[in-house]
Amino acid sequence: MEITDVIVRKRFESGPLYAIVTVIFDKTLAVHDIKAAKRQNGRLIAVMPKRTDAFGKSRDVVHPVSEELRLRLEREIEKRVLV
Repeated sequence: MEITDVIVRKRFESGPLYAIVTVIFDKTLAVHDIKAAKRQNGRLIAVMPKRTDAFGKSRDVVHPVSEELRLRLEREIEKRVLV
C-alpha cells in the first residue's frame, strides 16, 4: 500500500497540534481527519481519527497495524505539514 497524496486540510498556529490532514492510499482510499501533533522530541506523530461510542469509550476508526506503515505515514505527513 503506497501513500499517494497527503492533503493538509487545516493548519494551527499554536499549540501541539500542527494540522489536520487527509491521506490518500493507492489513489483509491482516503483517510480523513488524521491529526499531526508535535512530540516532545520535536518530530510529528500521526494521531488517528477516533469515534466515541454511546458508552463514552473512544476507539480508533482506522490505524496502521505495523510500525513500518506508521513511520512511513508520519514521514509523509511531516513533509507536507512542516513546509
